[in-house]
Amino acid sequence: MPTATAAARQSVASHVRATRFARLPDYGDDDLAALRGSTLVVDGEVEQRNGHWRSGAGVQEHKAPPPRLSYEVVEPLPYEVEEALELLPDQGDAPRAVRAAAEKQTAMRGLFGRDMAYLLVVASQSAVAALSIPITTRLLGRQFAVWTTSLAVMQVLLAIGVFSLPTAVQRNYAAEDGGRKARKTITLAFFTSAITLVISYSTGPLWAPALGLGSFGAPLQYAVIWAMFCAVTFAAMALLRSRDNFRAYALVSLIQSLVADAASVLLVAFVHRSAATFLLGEMGVQGLALALALYATRPLPLRRRDAALIRSSLKYSSGLVPAAVSGFLLMASDRIVLHHDLPADHYLQVARYGAVYNIAAIPILLLGLLDSVWLPRFFGVKDPELRAALLADSRDVLLRLLIPTVVGLGLGVPMVLSVWVPGYYHPAGLVIVVVTISVGAFPMVGYLSANRVLLIAGRTVPLGMCFVIAAAFNIAANIILVPVWGIEGSALATSLAYLLLLGLGVALSHRIQRLRRPSARLLLGSAAAIAVALGCAVVPGTGVLAVIRAILALACIAVVVASLRDVMSDRSGRRALARVRSEVHG
Repeated sequence: MPTATAAARQSVASHVRATRFARLPDYGDDDLAALRGSTLVVDGEVEQRNGHWRSGAGVQEHKAPPPRLSYEVVEPLPYEVEEALELLPDQGDAPRAVRAAAEKQTAMRGLFGRDMAYLLVVASQSAVAALSIPITTRLLGRQFAVWTTSLAVMQVLLAIGVFSLPTAVQRNYAAEDGGRKARKTITLAFFTSAITLVISYSTGPLWAPALGLGSFGAPLQYAVIWAMFCAVTFAAMALLRSRDNFRAYALVSLIQSLVADAASVLLVAFVHRSAATFLLGEMGVQGLALALALYATRPLPLRRRDAALIRSSLKYSSGLVPAAVSGFLLMASDRIVLHHDLPADHYLQVARYGAVYNIAAIPILLLGLLDSVWLPRFFGVKDPELRAALLADSRDVLLRLLIPTVVGLGLGVPMVLSVWVPGYYHPAGLVIVVVTISVGAFPMVGYLSANRVLLIAGRTVPLGMCFVIAAAFNIAANIILVPVWGIEGSALATSLAYLLLLGLGVALSHRIQRLRRPSARLLLGSAAAIAVALGCAVVPGTGVLAVIRAILALACIAVVVASLRDVMSDRSGRRALARVRSEVHG
């Protein structure tokens, strides 16, 4: 007779093996290529041993899993589970507690391990755009303001044309059907983008002057086409992410960011120095990225029998369209107000604000990108308790990472601005703008956890209304504050809008699933980081102080790296198990 401890160990091992990938799937269409040499469980009985398949009925020779049988990969148990199995008492709730701790730790390693590779790829696009600013501002001169305005138009049309269908692609993805529903959703995104292109291009001579953008010339025309290319590309990349096709995902990202910006800079430098030339380069290379993305995903045609899929996808994504458009307005309406409300040098002020916004919004942009990267994994978590724990724990880790990030940004931004923008932009006066915008990342962390609760529950309409209200508040605050404080007032309005967004999102998500609140220590640390960053904005950044600031900024980067490694290491697992052990033993 097996002992109680042995039975408990067998129960935990069996549970982890049976549920680890069912709850936290590898979400890959191309699973068979990754299964060579792996141990498989088919319907709970069949497993592969050195190329042979065997079941209770005997051994059968197969080069691939038997048809119509479900399968899952059984990986070696992580360190914390192996250790926990040796610590289980003979009775009590220990097996359940260890299972929960093991599942959560495995998920956290996925979120801050494999998924971070996708974040690096996506973030590189924003990094390339930011790194091109010093070159672009000097090459385009006054045309940089035209480029900034055209880019804003492109982003609005992108939010409308893509119709938030990339999220629907990830929600519709299922490995068991070969991703067919998701591939058809890409085709749906193509149609919504084409309709937006036709309408926006044909009515351009009407809306361009009405918005104070002048004539519907080449820059705006290229921006419209560029937006539609991006819309379909993003839908295809959502499927590549769900499939965990990292190579294709990275290649498409590289082309539409690094290659596109390099081509545009070369065209401006050697052909013609104008915003239209820069946008032409972006548009042309984006077309190449689109072609590669479509080749990698192979969208399927829509048939009459797909009417239910079309309706459900459009119903789900339609609630997110106001959120996408309002999210853009939340980030870009400040430049529109600056364009109209500042005095005769408004072109310079818009250019100054646009040049530093990419730096100031780095934490916020990374959080938004991370949300899209994490969604496939959260969509695969079916246990409400596990999902709530993951949402709360991942939020807390992000807050811990954000504290040194914002402090480091406040310390290092004067040195960055000194080389980032031309001298006539008066970089010293932009430090407070950068810091004020960047602290908006703290409420953004809390909002994104609430956002995932609403997305998983399918409550996209309330989610969209949160952004609509926050964007309206941002516009109103800009109208009030810009005439008084200029671009500093615009930066403050942006951060206040993110704070409002947090309050709305938490209030709505709590009706569906309540998440554990951040600890008082985390909240106090976040408040201290904001105070330190704002204090750094008024401290001179020259002479000996510049050296001290540089050293402290590098120290902040080291803290971020060390914290991230800690989440992914066995040390984090040991501490988690220690807490579980103390709770179990009272």
